[in-house]
Amino acid sequence: MTEIRVSCLLDRYWDPATKSFSGTEYSGTLIEISTQSADDNSGGLFPVGIVLLDNNTLHSVPIEFIEKINE
Repeated sequence: MTEIRVSCLLDRYWDPATKSFSGTEYSGTLIEISTQSADDNSGGLFPVGIVLLDNNTLHSVPIEFIEKINE
């Protein structure tokens, strides 16, 4: 898979004032796409990106919180 530069939202929380998710944005490289089970044990799977952040840590981030960086 081709590595893609991305920005992703971590430490997410729902902001009722803006009616959207807020959190901390990090830059990194999308290295893989996979699936992950939901935290609420509903048995459902959802797509995630495996992102190598610029601080050399790996994170599994739901696809909806990943944006491609246009350089």
